[in-house]
Amino acid sequence: MKRRAALVLLGMAALACSACASMQSEAERQAIGQMHYDIGVGALAENNTAKAISELTIAVENDPGNARYQHALGNAYLRVEQNDRAIVAFRKAVELDARFSDAYNDLGAAYMRQRMWGPAIDAFRRALANPRYLTPERAYLNLGNAYLAQSQYVAAAEEFRKVVDILPQSPDGYFFLGRTFLAQGKAAEGREQLEKAIQIDAAIPIFHLELGLAHLKAGDKAAARESFRRTVELNPVGAEGTEARRQLQAIR
Repeated sequence: MKRRAALVLLGMAALACSACASMQSEAERQAIGQMHYDIGVGALAENNTAKAISELTIAVENDPGNARYQHALGNAYLRVEQNDRAIVAFRKAVELDARFSDAYNDLGAAYMRQRMWGPAIDAFRRALANPRYLTPERAYLNLGNAYLAQSQYVAAAEEFRKVVDILPQSPDGYFFLGRTFLAQGKAAEGREQLEKAIQIDAAIPIFHLELGLAHLKAGDKAAARESFRRTVELNPVGAEGTEARRQLQAIR
């Protein structure tokens, strides 16, 4: 009996030691995951995407239940246009944390790159369903662009107006609202919104390019020339500057 009791005690001790080892191993894995996550996020900030993906993959392997790690890995994949892998990572992030609005927003952005408009819009709506989402303007802006890409101008304008309401000091809502009006052939309304964007930030070349196009649609060639010249000044060798030069040559 004493021997059996001793064996039982030994067995219990072994189980206890095994549990301690397991807990210690789990803590160690989480610490390793955190270390590689920190390195990966730093690499991503420095645009070293290869290192970021490598480090964040190790972080996820060590702590697969951490939604932040999955989200960061998705952003690294998105940076290098590996959209399918980004979608997998973002979907895992929101499965782990259904209130992770930033992950839903980035999932929608990845779907947009694949021209998967329905899933993209659903993801943006899920991001916005969280009343504690700190930056809803990001999702509204993406949602507006998803509608704009499908020529759903009324719906797009509605979302861009929400951006303006939330961040009236930001040029983004005005710019995309102006672009939406131009796509509808509403040159006057488009010019008004684009001019508001430029009043806030006059150093963005595409704002001036779009305003030049709006002036052309309104028949104001002199104003169009001025906007196109300003575009070239701000971005002489980039895509906007090249298009502005083409427009200047085409004006008679």
